[in-house]
Amino acid sequence: MAERKQSKTTSKTTDAETPSNNSTSTNSVMFLTVGLLLGLVVGYVFTNNVNKTAPSTKSAKGAKAGPLKDGQEMPANHPSVGPDPEVEKEIQLAIESGEKNQDYDSQLKAGSYLYQQGQVDIAKKFLLKANELKPNEFAPLVNLGNLHFDLGQQNKDSKMMQQAIEWYEKALKIKPDDLSVNTDLGIAHSFLSPPDNKKALDYINKSLSKDPKHLQSLFHKTRIYIELKDLKSADETFALFKEASSSNENETIKQATAALEQELNKAKGTTSNKTVEIPTH
Repeated sequence: MAERKQSKTTSKTTDAETPSNNSTSTNSVMFLTVGLLLGLVVGYVFTNNVNKTAPSTKSAKGAKAGPLKDGQEMPANHPSVGPDPEVEKEIQLAIESGEKNQDYDSQLKAGSYLYQQGQVDIAKKFLLKANELKPNEFAPLVNLGNLHFDLGQQNKDSKMMQQAIEWYEKALKIKPDDLSVNTDLGIAHSFLSPPDNKKALDYINKSLSKDPKHLQSLFHKTRIYIELKDLKSADETFALFKEASSSNENETIKQATAALEQELNKAKGTTSNKTVEIPTH
């Protein structure tokens, strides 16, 4: 999926989170998490912003230490605690701009930015308005697909995932060969309850026919084969994933490879008890 900045809907491999259901292996949770970090699944932005009051991880360089109980003080370089005032201000400005300016560009810009910031409900309103104003524009359709995918994944809601599928299908009517949307549509099918892995593989294979080294597609194709217990195909696809990512020095990709390999070995019954530690940020 495209790296998911929602204002850019072309190839996120979304800098792309994932529901489980009764048909999904419990073990898959770990490497799905890695996939999120990698941008290998669609929910990256929503998941990383879902807690809107989470402490900021920005450095508080030059900040004064704050008082703690018993007279203790925070280190001067400790990250600030609480919502980032600058981000909150930008969010409010985006909302005001979207409410004041009812043209397509303003609605799309406000909706895309607010989605990036995890303000899903209000983002959805603006994106729906942008789609209403220009039903045949690609960007709102993809963003609405991504938004519903994230909500479906976050809440383990198959009906919401079905809505994501419908938005992606509308987007593909405009750009039928879009690599990221085809892959995201395939992933969404694999997260239905029960999953439709045949359709998932059809869409993922369509992406791979355009780009045989598309990491997101190879990652999820391997995952689906593991869940289908087709370990020969999983092995073959994982080998392609490792080859395609071999020259990439990104640490998260390395961890995704290790986690996927661990799940494949578990499925074969050859894994050790050692687990791969997955970073959360």
